Amino acid sequence: MRAWPWLVAGGIAVYAWSRHREQPVELAGRWVRPIARWNGRAPVISDGFGMRANGQHHNGVDLMFARVASDTLRAGTPNGSQGFVMPDGTHALAASDGVVRSAMKTPRGTAVVLDHAGASTFSQHLESASVKAGQRVRAGDPIGIIGADPLDGEHLKHLHFELWRGGPSDAIDPAPLMRTWSLVGDVRNASLTYRPIGASGEPYPEWCRALKGKAGVYIIREIESREIVYVGSSAGRLYDTLTRHFQTWRRFKGFWRGQYGEGHDPGLTYKRDRVEVAIRLTSPSTSLDEEMRLIARLRPRDNLIGQPEPAEETVPF
Repeated sequence: MRAWPWLVAGGIAVYAWSRHREQPVELAGRWVRPIARWNGRAPVISDGFGMRANGQHHNGVDLMFARVASDTLRAGTPNGSQGFVMPDGTHALAASDGVVRSAMKTPRGTAVVLDHAGASTFSQHLESASVKAGQRVRAGDPIGIIGADPLDGEHLKHLHFELWRGGPSDAIDPAPLMRTWSLVGDVRNASLTYRPIGASGEPYPEWCRALKGKAGVYIIREIESREIVYVGSSAGRLYDTLTRHFQTWRRFKGFWRGQYGEGHDPGLTYKRDRVEVAIRLTSPSTSLDEEMRLIARLRPRDNLIGQPEPAEETVPF
C-alpha cells in the first residue's frame, strides 16, 4: 500500500509516492534535474515510478528526451525508441550537493549513489562513472555517462534515477519533486563538456574514436581534483594526438621537470581512469590559435607553453 508523504523542496511543499507509509522528507539546498537540457529540450520521464504490468515495482523513473521530427537517432537503436531518444555521451548529473557513497559496476551497468542532506540518489545504467567513493560533488556536477541496461534486450540508453529517504527500501517517486528542480543549461552550448576516457585496456569511447581525421583542441582534467592539467591541439589528427597522452610506453624518453624538452611534443602521459577530456572542434587553420587562447585562459598545470618558471629553478640548458 503506497502513501503520500509530505515533502518540501526549495521551500515548496509537494507530495510524492512512496512504497511504504513514511515520515515527511525535507530536501535542503539546491536541486537540479539529473540530466541537462539537450538541443533546448528538457529530459522527460519515459517510464515512471510504481508497479509494472509484470508485477515488479519500478523504484525510480527512467529519463530520456522526447522524440521530435528532426531527430536523426533512429528508433530500434540504442539511441532511440518510437517516442524517446538519448544521444551518446550524455552526462548524468548530481541532483544536489553531496558525497559519493559508492560508484561501481553492477550487472545492470555502473551505478552511483550520492548522499545529500536528508536524502540519497541512485543513478544506474551508466557506461562509466566520473566520480569516486568519498568525493564531494555539487548540484549539476557530471557523475557519469549514460548507457543502457546490459540485461535489457533493447539495450536502450536511458538514465534510471531513484530518490531514497535512506536506502532502496525507502524509495519515493521523484517526479513531483523534479518539477520544482532547476534545469542545467544546454550541453550543446556549454563552454566545455568533460567526459571520461575509460580505463587502461578498454576500447576508447565512441565519441573519442569519432575524432579520427578531425581538427580541434583537447583539454585534459583530473577527475578528483578538477585541475586542468593539459591543453593540446591538432590540425587533422585529433584522435592520434589525444590518445598519445594515455600510452604509458612513451615514458621511455627523457624528461626535464616531468616534461619533454623536444619542442611541442604532447609527451606527458596520464592514467586514463584518473582524467577526463573536453573537446572543441575547429578548422585546421585555427586549431593552434584556439589552443593558445585556452592555455592563456585555463593555465593548465603541465603545458610546455605559457607556464611561469619558479624563481628557485634554473633551466638546465
